[in-house]
Amino acid sequence: MLTRSALVLFALLAGTVHAQNALPAAPPTPVPGLTYDAPFFPGAKYDAAVPTPDSVLGYRLGDKAARHAEVEAVIKAIAAKAPARVKLFEYATSHEGRKLYYLAISSPANIARLDAIKADAAKLADPRKFTKAQHEDLAGKIPAIAWLAYVIHGNEMSGTDAALAAIYHLSACTDATVTSLLDETVVLIDPLMNPDGRDRCITQIVQHRTVQPAVDDQSIIHAETWPGGRTNHYLFDMNRDWIWATQPESRGRIKAAGEWNPHYFVESHEQGTQETFLFMPPRAPVNPNIPQNIVKWSAIFGDDQGKAFDKFGWRYFTGEWNEEWFPGYSGSWAALRGAIDNLYEQARIITDGARRQEGTIEPYREAVHKQLVSTMANLATLQKHRKEIVKDYAVDRWRMVSDESPYATRSFVLSGAEGNKGRWDRLMDIFKIQGIEAYQLTAELKASGRDALGREVKDRVFPAGTVVVPGRQPQGRIAAAILELDPRMSPEFLTEERRELLRFGQSRLYDTTGWNAAMLFGIDAFEIDVALPKESRLAATQTEAAAPAPAGAVAWAFDGRDDRSVALAARLMDQGVHVRVLNKPTVLNASFARGTVFVNKKDNQAFAGDLAKVVGDSAKQFDLTPTFVTTGMGPGDLPDSGGQHFVLLEQPRIAVLTRDPFNPYTVGECWHLIDHEMGIRAAFLNTAELGGMDLRRYNVIVIPDGGTEGWTDKIPALKTWVEGGGTLIAIGSSAVPFTKEKDGIGSTRDLPDVLLKLDDFRQAIVRDWLGKTAAAMPEQVWSFNPPEKLEYPWTMGEADKVEEPEAKRRDAWRALFMPTGAILAARTDDRHWITAGCGDVLPVIYQSGPVLLPAQGGNAPVLLGAIVPSTKPPEPPKEAKKDEKKDDTKKGDSKQGDGKKDDDKKGDEKDGKKDDKKDEPKPGWLLAPPGFELRLRMSGLLWPEAADRIAHSAYCTQEHVGSGQIILFANSPTFRRTTASSPSRI
Repeated sequence: MLTRSALVLFALLAGTVHAQNALPAAPPTPVPGLTYDAPFFPGAKYDAAVPTPDSVLGYRLGDKAARHAEVEAVIKAIAAKAPARVKLFEYATSHEGRKLYYLAISSPANIARLDAIKADAAKLADPRKFTKAQHEDLAGKIPAIAWLAYVIHGNEMSGTDAALAAIYHLSACTDATVTSLLDETVVLIDPLMNPDGRDRCITQIVQHRTVQPAVDDQSIIHAETWPGGRTNHYLFDMNRDWIWATQPESRGRIKAAGEWNPHYFVESHEQGTQETFLFMPPRAPVNPNIPQNIVKWSAIFGDDQGKAFDKFGWRYFTGEWNEEWFPGYSGSWAALRGAIDNLYEQARIITDGARRQEGTIEPYREAVHKQLVSTMANLATLQKHRKEIVKDYAVDRWRMVSDESPYATRSFVLSGAEGNKGRWDRLMDIFKIQGIEAYQLTAELKASGRDALGREVKDRVFPAGTVVVPGRQPQGRIAAAILELDPRMSPEFLTEERRELLRFGQSRLYDTTGWNAAMLFGIDAFEIDVALPKESRLAATQTEAAAPAPAGAVAWAFDGRDDRSVALAARLMDQGVHVRVLNKPTVLNASFARGTVFVNKKDNQAFAGDLAKVVGDSAKQFDLTPTFVTTGMGPGDLPDSGGQHFVLLEQPRIAVLTRDPFNPYTVGECWHLIDHEMGIRAAFLNTAELGGMDLRRYNVIVIPDGGTEGWTDKIPALKTWVEGGGTLIAIGSSAVPFTKEKDGIGSTRDLPDVLLKLDDFRQAIVRDWLGKTAAAMPEQVWSFNPPEKLEYPWTMGEADKVEEPEAKRRDAWRALFMPTGAILAARTDDRHWITAGCGDVLPVIYQSGPVLLPAQGGNAPVLLGAIVPSTKPPEPPKEAKKDEKKDDTKKGDSKQGDGKKDDDKKGDEKDGKKDDKKDEPKPGWLLAPPGFELRLRMSGLLWPEAADRIAHSAYCTQEHVGSGQIILFANSPTFRRTTASSPSRI
């Protein structure tokens, strides 16, 4: 018998002997349990004229994942040969040029009148032009409409192959079970929502393919390499894009599915390989705008799906981790439009099969079969309860536009963001694609409600032209979900969530808890308790016609309040145009805001080309209209065009670090912003090769969120680069290495590193506030005597002094409760170039990022927490408080003796006045000047411990280092491209 070492030696010698004579690959060894031959539809009879998927693919459907081109070939072949039952629609083209389709499958009679059925579905969804009797009659006649959508995450493979099996079965099967189903339903199937991601994943499978079947789910063929196939071309998770519609696949799909107004909706996914199979109903929290009839039917569909799985002995579960709070998921979006939604989560078997913990193997084809059984079980339930389901849908649709609507006296008022037409256009685009009706007041309106900072407003007057979105409209539920200011979870869920955090350190929340579109677009939002006023009209996007340049015009100006002006500036510089930006408001022949972009003819006299055409064409690309400048003189002390406030910009030469260890989502957001939206060139660098690169080619380097390993040894080189004039931008956790006192860059620090030095940073915060609000006191300034005592304001709200172990324990406790994603109020520096175009209060998305503390107030253009006039009643006069204290002390003396009195004396001696700190909030960062208060949470879940930890910290810092600068963001400013404060001030 050979020993193990001898066997290895023999193998090596054999390799040497045959090195010049390559041997054929060893055949795969049999793997018990890997073969899955169960027929998908045993005994079913089919129309021989309709091609089988196998005949098109050249292999058995389900043995491996089909590529997009193969999916396209199968559905086109079936549609061509089964025109009586099938109609194929193209609805979008991906970034990489792949077509996206859905198929309508129904009985020949229904297909013949498909357009009429679609029109009837629209009437059922919007019953305002019909009587209740007409509406009820239509509900009894229309077939039930199902939209079945598969594989929005490209590496969740099995759904698409199951969709192909369902398409063939429904198109070609002649059995009565199928024909009767199609008589009563219209089945719309989108077999592949993310073709770019799927093909990326399959390419990796092929590249990592081994001759022997790969059943270890930790192998790279199952695990993939960065960025994997989950996302689309620009690395967006499109299952978070249903309300934002930033991607072409999403936009086409929202329009197509929305036009059909389905009554049932499926989104097919995969989860961890060692899981089983998840479907609805979900667990808490459920978005409060989802109607109760959907909750009822979700349980019924779940029961039937469970029974179908029981027949095969397959294991499954419902709820557990799946919640339905965020409205941007596929199914949640559908539910808010009235459809019963279902979510499939099959265990992820990316290829071949996977060995499970109990030792069994689940083949890929079995995963496909589970998705298929789910599909057919759901369609059977839909057919069985068609009349009741459509009736419930119709009742809810009628209620939404009636006096009984839960939104009958609820409206959302939007205003502000003056001059920022780009934000308004984007918000109106979302309303349009979602079918949300927005109106403009034609007369002023007085109403009460509350604002985005949670303050009650009483008899507020909204002027004519203000935008109002009424809740009482067909799509009132999704309008409310997108615009309501402060949706709240149940007390029961909050208790469960807090216990989960304390016991296991994990949140039960799956995604962000704040997403208000108006807030994230920097638009003032109010909820008011009134129905839509009669004095209103439908709002429309306004297009400004460009006026011809007047004689004597010396420059073009583009309003700095409009975010698109930044993109235009970058685009022009990319074409060799010299551009200036105004850093202080002025008046020339018109008023110009801070951040306004100027293209001066004198600056560009050497431009080789038609300057007017380049500027005009570029402006059209961003739908911007210029103001022509005819004079450079600003009245009085206002800036003149030749002064220091008209800053000449340097053309950005941008590099973005990519691949491991960075978060693909943040990389994709930066990539999409720079390349797709701004339309400028950038280099996207492989971080692993950073050490051998010539960084002198770039003057801007962006480091996305997600990485503190594999590149931080390059910080000394990056510091030298910054000092030489570079701009370094680091986001989220990637900002942390630069905050280190010894090896970082700049003076910003991460909270855990300076827990015993907070007084220094408190001083910076107070100094920043006073620098914006302080007023001189002439009687003190012109006094001939020095002050008897100098007051230091940063002691306000000072925290208890604790030693290092206790300080770390307290911070670790607070860190347990950091948000999964909430909208917080931030205050902006009205002099800083980064905040041009932003209001005094800037809503920002905050997740569990670093807590950045600036050493100097001017280094933080955006700080968390809005300091606003207090909504609390004024405190009693100090004398009254002293009297009260004396009374309290006497009571204390009578009960506790002299010890209490001595403590009070110590407090008095400490700072020369009575120690009132026990009556003030104890958290060290809850400081606000007299007459003001700090407002932090705007929307979403923010535990008090987290609020205490992050209040007054910096969302963004900027600091000069040598000839360059470093900019740090605590969280991504480009989060899912949902923040319209970009294209970007960075």
